[in-house]
Amino acid sequence: MRKVLLSAAITAAMCPSLASAAEDGKWYLNPAIGYMVFDGDRDLDPTAVGIVGAEYKLDQDWGVEARAFYSDAEHYRGNSNLDQEVLGASLDVLRYFGGESKLTPYMAGGIGLVDANPATGAYNAQTQLNAGGGVRYALDDAWSVRTDARYIYGTDNETADGIVSVGISYAFGGSAAAPAPMPAPAPVTGDADADGVEDGVDQCSGTPAGVAVDAKGCALDKDGDGVPNFRDKCPNTPAGRQVDKFGCKFVLKHTESIKLEINFANNSDAIPAAYAAELKKVADFMNKFGSTATVVEGHADSNGAAAYNKQLSQRRADAVRNALIRDYGIAANRLSAVGYGEERPIADNKTSAGRAANRRVIAVVPVEVVE
Repeated sequence: MRKVLLSAAITAAMCPSLASAAEDGKWYLNPAIGYMVFDGDRDLDPTAVGIVGAEYKLDQDWGVEARAFYSDAEHYRGNSNLDQEVLGASLDVLRYFGGESKLTPYMAGGIGLVDANPATGAYNAQTQLNAGGGVRYALDDAWSVRTDARYIYGTDNETADGIVSVGISYAFGGSAAAPAPMPAPAPVTGDADADGVEDGVDQCSGTPAGVAVDAKGCALDKDGDGVPNFRDKCPNTPAGRQVDKFGCKFVLKHTESIKLEINFANNSDAIPAAYAAELKKVADFMNKFGSTATVVEGHADSNGAAAYNKQLSQRRADAVRNALIRDYGIAANRLSAVGYGEERPIADNKTSAGRAANRRVIAVVPVEVVE
């Protein structure tokens, strides 16, 4: 009897050709491990159980499954002569709920046979009914995890057993719905450069044939350097960098510079708010030419001791350097600061206007660029 049941279960699990019964069906192979509890009259300890099933999904709501299970149960008092190998098989109907969601609960019920083979020969070839349910959680289109709990009633000897299990399922077969046909693009009229954008909208007429364009008819420019993709030989240029007609960095040809000059109040290293635009101008220039580095020079007038003026001019230079780093994101290793005190006047320290001109921070940022 055990051989008959086992053969039936293996045959059901290994025959996916039956899927032709419904073109939209899907098969699941459902191996699982679990825990089996026996009716008190059996005098058997609860034990582990192995389960294998082949399930055919009729549609999103209904399925049928052939299952087989096996356990090796010991007598509760340790009498090995009364140990039982329990082998069962059933044919079940499953009702799913939740449609196509990832987490799908179901109810299940079916009929089968169980063969328990103790030394006494009791409980052989018992008819069983089962009822229960579980949850399937989809990991992807093929793999899912399934938990299941069944109450098993033996009609011949009025026994009541139970199995809880968890397993991994593999799905295959079934037929996917054919994708809806894409509508043909509407014909474009008045398109002189044949780029798919009508002349009345096309802001870049004369685009070369076959070049990908945006909604305005202009060639795409992935890195935003002003050179379209089809001509860009350096397609990943950092934003804001100067490039040549092929989208690559310039070959250096001549020197260009920008000058920073900030005047300070007497005996102060605070940057006046009026010079914010001056700082931004230098920061923008240094961001545009990423290889530049500069020295920020601080100066003072001749009022006070020379040593103090040197310290004051250094603080002024440091204040400007720190502002460019903190407020405008210039890398610290591209800026240095030095204070010259009253050593390099540009005006007469005998007049108030001359002294004001000498209280300054300057920086010249040179860079070689293409013409």
